[in-house]
Amino acid sequence: MFTVQSIPPDPLLSRFISRYVQRESQAWDAETVEPVVARPGAMLEFQFAEPYDIPAYDTDRRNPSASVTVIGPITRRRVRLIIRGRVQALAVLFRPLALYRLFGVPVHHLTDIGNDGQGVLGPEVSALHQQLGNEPAILKRASLLNAFFRDRLARRPPIDPVGRALRLLTVPGNNATASEISRKAGISPRQLERKSLCYAGVSPNGLTRISRFQNAVLIKSAGDTNWTEIAHVSGWYDQMHMIRDFRVFAGETPNRAMKQIAPEHLIRFCGI
Repeated sequence: MFTVQSIPPDPLLSRFISRYVQRESQAWDAETVEPVVARPGAMLEFQFAEPYDIPAYDTDRRNPSASVTVIGPITRRRVRLIIRGRVQALAVLFRPLALYRLFGVPVHHLTDIGNDGQGVLGPEVSALHQQLGNEPAILKRASLLNAFFRDRLARRPPIDPVGRALRLLTVPGNNATASEISRKAGISPRQLERKSLCYAGVSPNGLTRISRFQNAVLIKSAGDTNWTEIAHVSGWYDQMHMIRDFRVFAGETPNRAMKQIAPEHLIRFCGI
């Protein structure tokens, strides 16, 4: 059973980072299996004890996580986390488009996979991992993370019209088409497709659908809202389209998926 602590970022960073989440388990805790479901934002994760195993669903081969991992947006349920032994992990949950905004990294190279953090973000992130390892309290770790990301933000140019337009696709209940968004950004639909892959790691349509799925999970996690209402407020045409997307993004029907998404699952801490 995990012990979970979460804390919001500095308000200056709230448009880019949803939460910092620290999850811990002890050696005597039961093994936990957690499906990795779709989400539109990237994630930066630090490990300070035993790594997760991350096998694909069609194999039992071990695939241990690195000490610092950048995970891009997830477009389907492909792997699962197997958490055993003494674990201490700290996750930075980025909002959609934020990884590109903060680091200028083309996100399509990271979609659906985890990558060594230093290889993607440079040696600064390894130095940050060492600093975080010396400060086990989440409040101190949050302070170190805030300072790191404020510095990154100060070194990056302002968001451009394309980024602002693409961000509209992540708004709950959004029904804007790619053509409408491309006109708003002042570029062609084909250019918007290329920019979306670079900025968000997925197509404009994929960004809308995965954001809609995540919003549905968050609504259901927060209360007893029925699925028909969730489908409506999240922007699906009808409940059947919602069920279809849940099968793609979570590998299950909505009810079965939510039974597998435990209270400590990271997607419950993500925000749009």
